[in-house]
Amino acid sequence: MDAFLGIDTSCYTTSLCVVDSHFDVVADERIILTVPQGGRGLSQSNMVYQHMRNLPVLFERLAPQLESCVIRAVGVTDKPRRREDSYMPAFLAGLGYGRSLAAVLRVPLYTLSHQENHLLAALRATGSIGQEAFYGLHLSGGTTDLLKAVPDAMGLDIERVGGTSDISAGQFIDRIGVALGLPFPAGVHVDKMAQTAAVPAKPSHVWCRQGEISFSGPESQGQRRIAGRSGTAAEICSWTLATVWDGLRRMLDDKEDMQSLVAVGGVMSNAYLQGELAAYCRRRHVRLLLAPAGFSADNGSGAAFWAAWQERKSK
Repeated sequence: MDAFLGIDTSCYTTSLCVVDSHFDVVADERIILTVPQGGRGLSQSNMVYQHMRNLPVLFERLAPQLESCVIRAVGVTDKPRRREDSYMPAFLAGLGYGRSLAAVLRVPLYTLSHQENHLLAALRATGSIGQEAFYGLHLSGGTTDLLKAVPDAMGLDIERVGGTSDISAGQFIDRIGVALGLPFPAGVHVDKMAQTAAVPAKPSHVWCRQGEISFSGPESQGQRRIAGRSGTAAEICSWTLATVWDGLRRMLDDKEDMQSLVAVGGVMSNAYLQGELAAYCRRRHVRLLLAPAGFSADNGSGAAFWAAWQERKSK
């Protein structure tokens, strides 16, 4: 069976994914990077070290699942965004493995940005990249961007048209979660704890101007609430997510021409945010596409899909 390998080495996860010629996932292996208790991130050198340690483990896990597969191409992320000034050492680990494998296997190597990888992870479910422009919402640990994406020969030509002017939604959630004593990354723990709140919390107002929103004020407010023991952990988690959604809604309201929206990223795995976004898009008659379950957070399926798509186009 023809198969296509995708590699992604991001700030939080080492990822390998293999899809077949129909773009179905054959194998998916990931390891989340280890952050010390109480920490709020990692240095780039530590990320590279952990990726280099994790990649052989993931390939060993992958090997038994590929006995009937022939790798025809490799896709790998090589930078955060498709911009000349976009660079992050963490991606060199995956790129090095991708280049080496492609050379040894004598197959094509296709590179793309981490942001394109996320959007393509959702488009894979449709079986096509298409030709029409669409809006993208990328919510991750370090990114809150509203994007305008246009498919082209290199993948997706992406323009940032909105987002945060300071900390990302993921950083806001992580900082509140860590202050509450939850593990980092804290998103999944904040999500679960928020669901135990007796009554859904009302959000704080989020500043928004011309598509730019700010979470630094609400984050300071949340830290004061925690220090002053104002509310239970569940109530504060519920308030945090409600406040994130208030900011996202204001940002999306600014785009009156929006007809389709692809929403991806680790933060977009949040059940509350998915529900609010789905209801919002129904009210505005906007087509919403979410990544398949388990593929919104960092993973290599978008890179694998891009490699498979390119090989299909070359025939």
